[in-house]
Amino acid sequence: MRRGLFLAAALFAFTMPVLAADIVAKVTARPLPGFSISEPGRVHFGGLDWVGGFEVRSDRRELGGLSGLVVADGGGRLLTMSDDGLMVKAGISRDDHGRPVGLTGTVIRRMQTTEGMLSARKELSDSEGLDVYPGPDGRPYGVVSFEQQARVLTGPLTTDGFIGPLKAVAIPKEVNRLSPNRSLESVAALPANNQLGGRFIILGEAAEPRAGTEDQPGWVIGGRAPIAFRVRRSNGYDLTDAKVGPDGRLYVLERRFALLEGVDCRIRVFNLGDIRPGAVIDGRVLFEASMAEQIDNMEGLSIWRTASGETHLSLISDDNRLFLQRTLYLEFRLARP
Repeated sequence: MRRGLFLAAALFAFTMPVLAADIVAKVTARPLPGFSISEPGRVHFGGLDWVGGFEVRSDRRELGGLSGLVVADGGGRLLTMSDDGLMVKAGISRDDHGRPVGLTGTVIRRMQTTEGMLSARKELSDSEGLDVYPGPDGRPYGVVSFEQQARVLTGPLTTDGFIGPLKAVAIPKEVNRLSPNRSLESVAALPANNQLGGRFIILGEAAEPRAGTEDQPGWVIGGRAPIAFRVRRSNGYDLTDAKVGPDGRLYVLERRFALLEGVDCRIRVFNLGDIRPGAVIDGRVLFEASMAEQIDNMEGLSIWRTASGETHLSLISDDNRLFLQRTLYLEFRLARP
């Protein structure tokens, strides 16, 4: 999360308490009438079709600051996390038309590592990116990237749908050159038997200080040696999340903020085949939205398939735990070419 994004956030910053037990959160949801504020009946937005979405409100302040998203079971449940090391799982309720209208059974749990409960110190618990993948033992695993003290941790999915215990994955020493507040926003699990020789793609939110370029750095990690590359930065956008879609392409969620214009979000699509040592990859803009649409500080992206085989993209927002912002869940269908 870019800390300068909303200047007032510093006035509300605090350290989350360590959770001794799971929290069952009471959640209310307000379904959105449409994605376009002025044209609520509009469906097509770039290469995506609007399915539905809702605003989330809760009696628990822990249910905020969400970043990273995985939607599973054909759109029946989600796993997300806060930027304080708290995992959040919930069912997604839908109306008779299949549109998402709210959450059910929302539970919050602090992440666990192989050394015990994850520290509540902000510099150690600033979790930002999230993905799941099939592990070498056949079980599903989760992977989490952290900002501030940059690192990547991975662990098995438990039978109750959480991740843990987590252990560290080796990352290049060059990651430490990133600004602590604009570091590893994204982690994307690569398909099994990928041609890149690694297991994960990690991306920096912004270029490292004195890099001599604005292009954001990325690495393929988990193989014999990391592969370093960059993502072409354009139009002032920073990177906030990434996933590899069912089609084998890399989808990157981006955010732009200006005091007068507010926040924008964008999704670009990249070919994995373009990633090689030293490459600067560029992608096609799939989708772009502004304050004319129902967006906020969009930081989590998930790409998944429905039971009928449609590809859906889901987004979730980080409200920075400020009353001026919202926690939004948005869902789109990948339009046919």
